[in-house]
Amino acid sequence: MSLWEKIKSGLEEGLETLSQKSSEMSRLARMKWDRRAIQKKIHDELIVLGTLVVETSGTKKEKDLAASVSENIDKIAGLEKQLQDKEKEIREFTEKIEGRQVKDLKKDLDMGDGTIDQIRITEKSPLAGKKLMEIELPKQVLVGTVVRGEEVIFPDGLTILNAGDKLTLIGKKEDVQSVIRKYQ
Repeated sequence: MSLWEKIKSGLEEGLETLSQKSSEMSRLARMKWDRRAIQKKIHDELIVLGTLVVETSGTKKEKDLAASVSENIDKIAGLEKQLQDKEKEIREFTEKIEGRQVKDLKKDLDMGDGTIDQIRITEKSPLAGKKLMEIELPKQVLVGTVVRGEEVIFPDGLTILNAGDKLTLIGKKEDVQSVIRKYQ
């Protein structure tokens, strides 16, 4: 394959990827816009409900209030169901996009003989209590995140590692595996 054919192929692949991502982002934006419209309808129905209660309390219309309130509450319940369905649709679509991105990352890493893996720091680990900069890591290994309980930390050299932390390692397969063997 000539240089120009490689360039053309790369550009075509890049445009296809850009088009796909643009389409996905547009679809996600539409879903979020629809979700906001449902939220606004719920808000409006709550205002109607409040107005009904205020306007009819202490008047002869109080007898009619129960039917009106019941109808309004049914509308709100229907809108809440629509909102839950829309949020589920958004969550599933987002997970689909993110899943594809993770697959792409793993594919890219595999092409470069790389990997992404995790290691949990135990009480007995030589990593516990040390700053990240004090740990000897191969040049081809990076610590991407430290998960501590519910918190995700993007570490720097001064980050102190604790027992229970989960480190995400990214780098050359053999180097990442040697770190896991050494410190686990």
